Amino acid sequence: MTLQDKRRIMFLIFFTGFVCIMMVVLSALSAEIRHENNELISKNEELSGEVETISVKIKSINSVEHIESVAKKELGMIYPDSSQCVVITDKDAPGENFAAAIKKQAYN
Repeated sequence: MTLQDKRRIMFLIFFTGFVCIMMVVLSALSAEIRHENNELISKNEELSGEVETISVKIKSINSVEHIESVAKKELGMIYPDSSQCVVITDKDAPGENFAAAIKKQAYN
């Protein structure tokens, strides 16, 4: 074997070793990135669940039934009867009980 052949063989051995080391390093880096990605997906799913829960709470709190319940229980509010309504002009007077009309509109 000539000196040039020995150099070629040594070069190929070092090159093959370098390629193998790079494959191991890149595989480790890929595994780390996959792990971080899975953590982010998990956090995203958790946050999506929280957002959905909050959306449901907002819808239930903004419902007419809930608002009416809070107004009655916590604020002591009641619907007025016909005698408690003030009519500015005859033209402004509703055709039926004003409180009943408002209640009817709120639930439709």
